Amino acid sequence: MTEHAGVVRDERGLRAGLAELAAIEKRMENIGVHPDIAGFQDLAHAFDLRSAALSARATLEAALERRETRGCHNRSDHPETDPALRVNLVWSPAAGITREDVAPIPEEISSLMADVSTDGKLAE
Repeated sequence: MTEHAGVVRDERGLRAGLAELAAIEKRMENIGVHPDIAGFQDLAHAFDLRSAALSARATLEAALERRETRGCHNRSDHPETDPALRVNLVWSPAAGITREDVAPIPEEISSLMADVSTDGKLAE
């Protein structure tokens, strides 16, 4: 994930990450869980691994779908913000990526917001 879905991402790297994840998921099919005198530590590790793989898949697929730079999601191959992608991307194992509209910012909050100048500041 650090290599393929770090702070700055691109399609090639995200697809490479998905390919590596698919290989890991294939190997996970044969995980054995064997309780011993100490308990079910193997089972806990198997659940941890499965949850990490699910999280990785959700992150990689959603990052691939968001073809823009927005907030801390930085796509070097899509540096601009796309107004059409002002949505929440929701991932599930069954449905994949779905889009949910983002509610407008209420006036009492938007009136307090202002652009902050980056003059004289280090900005990436």
